[in-house]
Amino acid sequence: MKNQNSKEQLMIEGLKQVWAGEKTEGELLRYLRKEILGLTQQQYSQLAGISRRTLSDIENGKIQANSAVLNQAFKPLGLKLGLVPRFENHWQQLLSTN
Repeated sequence: MKNQNSKEQLMIEGLKQVWAGEKTEGELLRYLRKEILGLTQQQYSQLAGISRRTLSDIENGKIQANSAVLNQAFKPLGLKLGLVPRFENHWQQLLSTN
């Protein structure tokens, strides 16, 4: 079992990969489900309140789930969809302290 700091670091690294376009939301969901929670698809789908088939389809990029379904899928991980900048300079402006 991983400690809380390593779990948080895994989540941050995974989010960075999504933001950089290196990982899809589905790939992130699979990664976090396995690495942070250590759950099977069946266990996680019950926790999230979605079908195992829907979870599998999201993780494998087989469907473009709507925001309500994605929010439901990511809720057990403490994540939700949001608006993020597409351009690096916008990220820098957003994260800079003035």
